[in-house]
Amino acid sequence: MSTTNPTEATPPDAPEFGLAVEWDDRTAIVVVSGEVDMLTAPRLQERLLEVLERSPAVLLIDLSGTDLFASAGLSAVVAAYQSAGDRTSIRVVSTHRTTERPFRMTALDRKIALFDSREAALRAGS
Repeated sequence: MSTTNPTEATPPDAPEFGLAVEWDDRTAIVVVSGEVDMLTAPRLQERLLEVLERSPAVLLIDLSGTDLFASAGLSAVVAAYQSAGDRTSIRVVSTHRTTERPFRMTALDRKIALFDSREAALRAGS
């Protein structure tokens, strides 16, 4: 009989959430889908920091599949930005108001570049 650690179990009412990491040479692309809130943001932050340990030249966070982006998600991106320092450029794909607005309202779009497509984000700086 297998047991599940209750701290690792996903609650039945947990929001839909997905993360995938793709690599394109020295560019890490973290694809986020579903809802990013106080329940899921810690997983996003953990994955972003894990990716940064590999020192990519660019960390592209693709939020185009995100339905909800709460302040906890913004905090996760800020933690990655602070961890990246000058060695990794952080770029965010934001295709709708749900993800764009928090960056603009907090003026983080002045520090973290926002793009309306993955292609535009990948072309930037090349």
